[in-house]
This record gives sequence, C-alpha cells and structure tokens, in this order.
Amino acid sequence: MGTRVVIAHNPVPAEADPSTADVLEQVAMVAAALAALGRPFETIAIVAPQDVAAFRDTTVFNLFEALPGNPWPPCDFAEALERRGIPFTGSPSAALRLTTDKLATRTHLASLGFPVPPGVEWSGETPPFPPPWVLKPAWEDASLGLEGNPLCWTREELETRALRMRQAFGSQPLLVEAFLPGREFNVSLVEVEGTLTVLPVAEMDFSSLPPELPPMVTYEAKWAEGSAADRGTVRVFPDPGEPLVRAVAELALAAAAACGVRGYARVDIRGDARGEPHILEVNANPCLSPGAGFLAAAAQAGFSPPQVVARILEAAWR
Repeated sequence: MGTRVVIAHNPVPAEADPSTADVLEQVAMVAAALAALGRPFETIAIVAPQDVAAFRDTTVFNLFEALPGNPWPPCDFAEALERRGIPFTGSPSAALRLTTDKLATRTHLASLGFPVPPGVEWSGETPPFPPPWVLKPAWEDASLGLEGNPLCWTREELETRALRMRQAFGSQPLLVEAFLPGREFNVSLVEVEGTLTVLPVAEMDFSSLPPELPPMVTYEAKWAEGSAADRGTVRVFPDPGEPLVRAVAELALAAAAACGVRGYARVDIRGDARGEPHILEVNANPCLSPGAGFLAAAAQAGFSPPQVVARILEAAWR
C-alpha cells in the first residue's frame, strides 16, 4: 500500500465550461482536507490515462472526470491502476463503465427488479409511452444536455433536441425517458468500515421555480449561478423518519450495491404520479466540490470535509 497520496485529475482546458472546471474546486477541497489530516500529497493532471507507472507506491485520490463527449478515459485510468495493483479511491473500473452508460445502468437495474422510469434509446420514432419526455445523452453527467426546458411533448421537439445533442456530443446514444412528476431525492453514500452507509437524504425543492421552468435539475440549476433555475432549485433535508424517505434510502443503498460502487456514491431518485420512487441515475465517484450535494449531505450527518476524505481514503486502503 502506498503511503504517499496523489490527487489525480483530468486536465482542464482554459475554455472549459463550469461543469468541467469544477474538478479544480474538488482538487482544492481534497488538498485542504489532506493538509488538515497531516498527510503528504501531490497533485497531478493526467494526460495519458493508461500510463500509470509513476503512481507505483502511492495511493491515488481519483478525481479523474470525463470531458464532455469523451466519457471513457476515467474508466481506462481506473482499469490501468487495477492492473498495476495501485490502490485508488472510489469505484472500480467495472462500476465506472456501467454507471457512465445510462442505458446500460437502467437495463442492469431493471433486470434485477429495480424500478426505473419508462425509457428507450432514441431511434427517431415516437416513444412507446406518453409525454412529457426527457432526452439525455447516455454517457454524460452533470446535467449536460438538460439545458433550458428539457421537457418534450412532441416527436418534433425530441428531434430538435436530438440534433443539438448530436452536434454537442457526437454519435453517442441518446436516452429518452418519461418525465416523472413526483418528488426528487439525492441519496449520498459513503463507505464506513467496509460498508456503504447512507447519509441524510436530500430532496430537491422546486416550489420557487417560475412557471415556465420545469421542476427538475437542469444544467442551469447546477451551473448557472444566480439564474432563475439556480435560485428556484433548493436542496432540503426531509424528516428521515418519513416512510417514503426511509424507502428511498433503502432503494438507493440496494441500487448502489447492485452496480458495484465502492468508497462513495450518489443515487438520484424520483417519484412517479403515485409517489412511487424510481431510480434516475447511480453516480459513482460523485462531485466533491464544496457546493455539491455530497458534502452537503455529509455535513448534515456531522462529517467535516477532512473526515469525509479520510473515510474515502480508508475505503481505498481496505
């Protein structure tokens, strides 16, 4: 086991959009936490994901994130570390590859009996379930592709959004899902003594959104600070004893385990018209920036950023 810690992250181009540049905030947070823990570290931007010889005798704090339209280098980096037997934080490469692909994740979860929204790969045909629909690039995260008002009511609207996504993200598959009108929850998990543990469940409160904006976490809600979508999308922590909140926590924990995530994760869940929870996404290695949901849930549980970083490192060593 390497005692020297290396914070490894993807290069950030000067023209990077906020969802890409955000990794530098995560690097700064982890660096400050390691300093507070008294653990020596260095930071490296990874240019060649499969060249990991320099990480021998280290522990890698893995903050390698995908650039828009290029989702697989983080998976390649984790796989290369595994081949060399180098410990690293977060999920193994198999879990990263599965959860990077929204179509594969929902197929895997549905095969195990987990509830997922009605959805199909976009083929240009009218989906076999009623609108409104949400179209997403299958391999992107950070709400990329969900700009503006993502709700589509006609096939023509789907075609228009699909064309924009092809221009932005290339030929990757697109997922069209039914929009679920119920409550939305984000469930963060962290590994404690070898067991994934649920942090306080967060709910997204959309009651302050203007009527022209859909009640969902759009790109602007995450990244356009001060926008109407940002101001109207508020994270709250509902009563953990509420039966639905308990059910959401149990569902998230089971889904994360079914996808093979380790170290830490976040599962996004939304209710249907009857309030029944469905899994939207399983996020391996979720964002650790100070303003993001994972650290907010950890703070709600009483964990400081250094304590979170220590637990993530302990999981890698274990």
